[in-house]
Amino acid sequence: MKKLSIWFISILTIVLGFTSCDDVEEFETCPEVNINVENETGSAVYRFAAQLESIEDVRFTWSIDGEDVDTGNLNDLASQIFDYKFEPGTYTVCVKVASDECPIQVCTEIEVERDENDPCPDLFFESRQYERPMQYKFIADFRGIEEVSYGWFINGELVEDSAPDEDNYLIWNFDEPGRYEVCIATETPECPNGVRYCKEIVIEEVSEKCPEVSFSKEMEPGTTGTYVFESIIEGADEVSEIQWFVNDRLIENATDQQGGNRVFVYEFEPGEYKVCLKVFTADCPEGVIYCKEIAIGEEGCPETIFDAQPQDHEGVYKFITEVQREDALYYWYINGQLAGDVGQYYFIYDFLLDQTGNVPGGPGEYEICLQIETSNCPREQSEKFCKTIVVEASSACPDLSFEIEQEGSTPGYNFYANFEGMKELSYEWTINGEVVDREILGPNDDKDDYMYYQFDSGTYEICIQTETPDCPNGVKYCKTLTVE
Repeated sequence: MKKLSIWFISILTIVLGFTSCDDVEEFETCPEVNINVENETGSAVYRFAAQLESIEDVRFTWSIDGEDVDTGNLNDLASQIFDYKFEPGTYTVCVKVASDECPIQVCTEIEVERDENDPCPDLFFESRQYERPMQYKFIADFRGIEEVSYGWFINGELVEDSAPDEDNYLIWNFDEPGRYEVCIATETPECPNGVRYCKEIVIEEVSEKCPEVSFSKEMEPGTTGTYVFESIIEGADEVSEIQWFVNDRLIENATDQQGGNRVFVYEFEPGEYKVCLKVFTADCPEGVIYCKEIAIGEEGCPETIFDAQPQDHEGVYKFITEVQREDALYYWYINGQLAGDVGQYYFIYDFLLDQTGNVPGGPGEYEICLQIETSNCPREQSEKFCKTIVVEASSACPDLSFEIEQEGSTPGYNFYANFEGMKELSYEWTINGEVVDREILGPNDDKDDYMYYQFDSGTYEICIQTETPDCPNGVKYCKTLTVE
């Protein structure tokens, strides 16, 4: 497989030394700064590495054609290496060394040409430190991503597959400090030898004496894009410094004074942002970081709409919305009951088999609804969009049914199976998912197609279920019973 090297020292490396693009005062003690450039011929993905010696505690700022670029990480080591995916054209890439002693900027010009005849996708992903120092979010972004399946690898081990209709990111918690090679790789019929793209992630050890930090956020009343962030710091009595970053740019540096101002207010334009809080204490001089991504839209609530897509197996549906945002929570309902993962913009459900909790299942009519909550659209303000679907019984499965009869005014109930072919079929009775009786065909002929049960007060889901050679995935029929 073709691969971009993890290290910038390789036989393909072009070492370029440049003088400053700006008029900067000369310092005799300042070291020489070089930019190393890596690129596979025909690829629009480039890797730049700043090389310098003898300067400590510096931060590198990268820019393209004069515009600063988010490097995705607040750590100095990570900002020394800069990966970027370009469109074809000519670009000037610069790195600025943020040092009071040596304010240096060096630049290089590149000509980007993408080989359109290359059948292999030009893979690329961004890496961002996520909510914790040892947690990262990797976001795949390349042409044709909506048509290609690919895998995520860490140190050569496959950790997750990704299909075109699934999320394009991986959130990964690293268990311990060290260097990790993170890759995406794919093979296609047009690219049978495969292609991969990799980055090296350095996880630093975090002192156990560092506090646990996070922040809350809420929109300032009467505004559309102004947010108030309040730091939450646990495990430290005194804080020496608090820093707030927006897209890796230091915005506010407020010294903590006996629990004083720990609130950050910022007005955003529409777009996507990463907000980070960095806290320093006497026992944690390197600081500890907490980050969160938010999306600011031009409108309050997105349009809530979804498609209902029958799948290959009878009774299985996929519900999917075009609203796919990082800051969104998705609330899926079946007949008014919350179902599914609120973090997913799609929802797959087997109405004939995989019922969960009190969500109903079996042949019948169902109302499916969706609400979407975002950073600027509270759930209670979100429009609920609904569709009705009719689920038919599997053509190869028996059409199960039963009747319920209360025994007088007692809490005892009789259940009578009532469907075609029940005398030639084994099946089970379940209450709230637990098997309580079985009707088994056998030589003893003790099958009576009947169940009696005494209940306490409450609501119960009573079902009969079976599997047959012609219905290997099984079928279930349920009714809900409320006992006062």
